[in-house]
Amino acid sequence: MKRLSLLLVICLILGIFTGCGGTGTENDVKKDEDQTETVTDAPKEGGTLVVGMTGDPSTYNPDYQADGYLQPIAENIFNRLIKVTNNQEIVPDLAKSYKVSEDGKEITFYLNEDVKWHDGEPFSSADVKFTFDTIISQDGQLAGSLTSVNEITTPDDNTVVFKLKDNDSSLLGYLAWDACYIMPKHIYENTDWSTNPANQNPVGTGPFKFVSHQKGVSVTLERNEDYWGDRAYLDKVVFSIIPDANTAVQALYNGELDILGVEPPLSEAQNFESDTNLKVGRQYWPSRYYMFFNIKDSIFKDIKLRQAVSLGMDKDDIIKKALKGIGEKSNTAMTPLYEWALNTTDVFPERDVEKAIQLIESAGYTKNSDGMYFSATIDVFNVEPFTDIATILKDNLKDIGVDVKINMMEEAAWDEKVWYGRNYDFSLLAGYQGPDPGALAPRFSTDGLINLMGYSNSKVDEALKKGGSLVKQEERAPYYQEAQKYIVEDVPIVPISEYISIAPYQSYVEGHPTSEGIIDKTGFHEYTYVWLNK
Repeated sequence: MKRLSLLLVICLILGIFTGCGGTGTENDVKKDEDQTETVTDAPKEGGTLVVGMTGDPSTYNPDYQADGYLQPIAENIFNRLIKVTNNQEIVPDLAKSYKVSEDGKEITFYLNEDVKWHDGEPFSSADVKFTFDTIISQDGQLAGSLTSVNEITTPDDNTVVFKLKDNDSSLLGYLAWDACYIMPKHIYENTDWSTNPANQNPVGTGPFKFVSHQKGVSVTLERNEDYWGDRAYLDKVVFSIIPDANTAVQALYNGELDILGVEPPLSEAQNFESDTNLKVGRQYWPSRYYMFFNIKDSIFKDIKLRQAVSLGMDKDDIIKKALKGIGEKSNTAMTPLYEWALNTTDVFPERDVEKAIQLIESAGYTKNSDGMYFSATIDVFNVEPFTDIATILKDNLKDIGVDVKINMMEEAAWDEKVWYGRNYDFSLLAGYQGPDPGALAPRFSTDGLINLMGYSNSKVDEALKKGGSLVKQEERAPYYQEAQKYIVEDVPIVPISEYISIAPYQSYVEGHPTSEGIIDKTGFHEYTYVWLNK
């Protein structure tokens, strides 16, 4: 599998990835008691929606390589077999239904009929088989998550069967993910899909068709008049490329953008909500800000010190000051969006300075002449909000006698020191926790790909393995809850805040993906149901 830089992974995590299960969105924030989201007029066809974005896509093949700039566009050009909506539920897409066998080793998808590619060619099960065979054989983004797939068969044009080596309960979540768009076999077959010309002139089955890409300026899509599903209201969607987020915010205020589309500075949140020309959607993701320790080769090998730092952290202070109030305190070992698998009994404790000091002293530490018990360095990305979180955390831990040195680093340096080198004391990340509770495994299993902590607990390994081998939620849940219990006890990480993104847009925009009645139909950047009430 291609080795991505961790910061790129994080950008994708925060901007585009979602999971399945639970309730994921909060409806658009109202400016006052009288303003509501009730639409009194019938949706109107026509018009051009202008959405901000900060850079040019490098490719229009969403399955080949990670490209955060492509994902908002890909959601509108392509379809998946199944997809995850803004309320974090899996719903049909190109597959109108699916069936999982009793033993969990076969998943049969029944496809929508009369679907056509944008060039008029018919879509069939052969495209699905080709797509996933290619992802696996040509090292696509999700190749490492499809290792359970043994064979894909196509009994007829409208049926696809995934035959698995072993039961893989997380597979459906990955198939609904952004790197599993179905690609046209008739265009990509017998070519190098990394260099195929269609990577710059994409052909999909989605509600909008690609028109043009003017580098550094915009990407334009037009409505697919022959779309097999609900036809879009808009004539066009233009993604306006504005590299600087602050400039994009100003363009929104000036009316040059209909939807901001980019991650805004957290400091703007209050301004958006007080502007009567705007609505503000909020999206809850299965993602969170968290602190993690090097428990293998640092001072934090001592669990008492990890426990003390956890108790010394003031999460409310961090959310208020560093995250500008945009977040919800995290105390569970797993994102609460997967409520069916969540352990709400074994949770990380609230701040307790006195107990933290007792733990440090019981570990054999005494204060030095500066009144500190020990020093530790936190390595963080040199970007907000990580720098602000680290600064507030430094102040928090001073209260328990821990001297925190902050090492702010560029992405490449952080990757080299922390991601690859594992040469650090503790650090911060914002990490995706989906698309299924099985995502605990790569973080907390002994051999997990994202286990940066050096964490190893055989009981956790066994529980996560068992949870991933079963089919029904009620059977899986106890194992994930057991794993969470040990994670809380061992403190390899300390969760800080659940990730919430804010999405400001003009008040005349109706059918926004975060709005009432739409959240259960689309992903975060899909504009099928958007219309302009002006």
